[in-house]
Amino acid sequence: MDLFSIYFSRNLKVIIAEREGKLPVRILATALRNLESLGYTFSTKLIDVLSSWERDRFISWFERLMDELRQIKGINLKETLMYPRFPKRKMNIQESKFYLNALMHSWRQQSHEQEQRILLLNKLRLRVIHLGSEADFYQVGMDLLTAKASLTPVAREQLIWFATKYEGWAAFEPESGQIPVRENAAVYCAALLKAGRASVEQLQRQLHTATDILRLAVACSDGDVSLKKNTRFRSFIRSERRIILALLEGASDPLQDLFRYKGRWQRLAERLHPGEYRHRYPEAVAALDQLQRGEQPLTFHGRVERAFEQKDNQLIVETLAQRPREMVGLLDRMIRSGVPVQQVIGKMETVEEKVSTRALLRVLAHFGTRTEFQVTRSFFRKGITANLYVSTQPLRPLNVEDVHAVISTVEHTLLKRFALLPPLGNVYIDERLQEFSVPSEKRRASEFIRALSRASWISLPTGDTVRFFLWWGEGLGGEERIERVNTDLSGVMYDEDWRYMHQTSRTHLQSNEYIAANSRFMVTASDEAAKYMDLHLPSVCRLGTRYIVIMVNRDNTFKDLPECYAGWIMRQGPQSDEMFDPSTVQERIDLTATSRSCIPAIIDVQERRILWCDLGLKRQPKAHHPVGDNKADVALIARAMTELKRPDLYTLFMLHAKARGTLVETLGMANLVFTAELESNRVAEVAEYLTEGPPVERTVITPLEQEYIMKQFL
Repeated sequence: MDLFSIYFSRNLKVIIAEREGKLPVRILATALRNLESLGYTFSTKLIDVLSSWERDRFISWFERLMDELRQIKGINLKETLMYPRFPKRKMNIQESKFYLNALMHSWRQQSHEQEQRILLLNKLRLRVIHLGSEADFYQVGMDLLTAKASLTPVAREQLIWFATKYEGWAAFEPESGQIPVRENAAVYCAALLKAGRASVEQLQRQLHTATDILRLAVACSDGDVSLKKNTRFRSFIRSERRIILALLEGASDPLQDLFRYKGRWQRLAERLHPGEYRHRYPEAVAALDQLQRGEQPLTFHGRVERAFEQKDNQLIVETLAQRPREMVGLLDRMIRSGVPVQQVIGKMETVEEKVSTRALLRVLAHFGTRTEFQVTRSFFRKGITANLYVSTQPLRPLNVEDVHAVISTVEHTLLKRFALLPPLGNVYIDERLQEFSVPSEKRRASEFIRALSRASWISLPTGDTVRFFLWWGEGLGGEERIERVNTDLSGVMYDEDWRYMHQTSRTHLQSNEYIAANSRFMVTASDEAAKYMDLHLPSVCRLGTRYIVIMVNRDNTFKDLPECYAGWIMRQGPQSDEMFDPSTVQERIDLTATSRSCIPAIIDVQERRILWCDLGLKRQPKAHHPVGDNKADVALIARAMTELKRPDLYTLFMLHAKARGTLVETLGMANLVFTAELESNRVAEVAEYLTEGPPVERTVITPLEQEYIMKQFL
């Protein structure tokens, strides 16, 4: 990892300087033609600088750039490039000049090049690689540091690089509160601590609670800073132990957090040897001694429960206001417990700035259904494993006026917040975005993998036979080589009322009532492998099937694989002779579940759409409902997923448009297009066709642009 890979992967920019050479036209044109094969091109400023380079220097640099693109695209370059043997094979001089002239002509047709992400060339939309600067790269690091969501593992490594290896940050010290996400603060502070560049005063600006300090120790031990998994703490050197205990000494009221993670703090204390510092850090050592004795104080949640038991409305709202995030999660309970809605709203308005946009959107989604009787409730808990929790305790509807009051207050808060952001111009929003969930906090293993939010519905393409497939790499997973992956792919069929009907798999495939096929064994190629299942939808529908729950079981967890996708394409028929190359299918999405059993998707046969789940199961459930075994019931889990109400992209984008844009009804009038299509090229072409008058500088955002959406709109 270095400046080149970070800057290019995050911003599609490079930092290079002019030289005194002259790059041959054939070399430059052929390189640009190969870039076009991948959907990219250079800006004119970058072309001008590269034209001053020597041939050998350019070829070496270009090979590095193509290797980065290979990782981003996840494809075999030799099968994609127009000139795979470049620089041995290249365009002739006439072709080269013609291509460069056409490219420059396309640039002249468009203005504001430095701001453009896309170049239109012969009806192709090419992503532009720009010439960057040190100041802009410095901002990349600042964006990582100030991110509003937990960073991915790749982004964390990039932040660590900035903290420990980037010379531009040698004298940089973030201010208190400049790192809004505590997990990211722990990663940054741990990098400084391990590098021997941290002071107590510096770390105290970012780490305020005992849990923050625990995350610091976890990050130093390369553990899970979300604290959803236990960590094996490493041995700390004396200077590190002193800093950790000094931080604990300065933390206010640490006992509650110590008991919250009692076992971990006890294991950490064994590594800190607090008895050696009893006189130097007396309060920290006393707190750890009390933890060891088990003298637990009344926790925050204990105080909340006591307030509810006493039915003291003022105490309830005052206690919850101490933790605004907890407060918005208990708005429903407060109203059900008899706290007047105006009192609830009034207190919430005093702490609204401390509540994240994502949490407020969850309030809107929840209260949007609270005028109806709810038999079951479904929700995800924060964590790396995507486990769905289903509660069968029914909820009676709330008063309509109370619901509208809460929704109105939250919308007003979000509109005020969004109005402070830069204007959007004319905005077109696809109503189908109501079917796509708002991105959750970043948990993906790679920045480069196509990702979609869980509980998002996608329309199936035209055709009668759907092929659902798994495609994975059998190369390096972590530090170990994965030689063979044993995976079972099956589909469980249910009717409209979620009654079990049939199961199709490698061992239960034949049926006289519907047409299906299965690859049975793996389809392998070099370090890649795939399995697929074909389902003829009309015959399945005639059977009375409404839902097909896709089930995947394998020996190891999916996260152990270097890459693993689930995807779908339409075929002429089951086991048809059409070519099948999973690596070229656009409708494939990263599979991240950390369990051995997984529900990647659910197909709604009648509505011809697919629900993306990526849902991990702690153990393999039974396909049909067994008496007294609700926890393992696929039907219960799948039904909960199809009925799950989560914040959607349409609501998010609509609030932004109302606050800082102008809604338009046609694509041709829009500067900013939010589309439900997974590929932006087709939408951009239609918008260009519908544009009246001069060309419009236009940005198209799809649901797959998760990181961009989180950065710009959440």
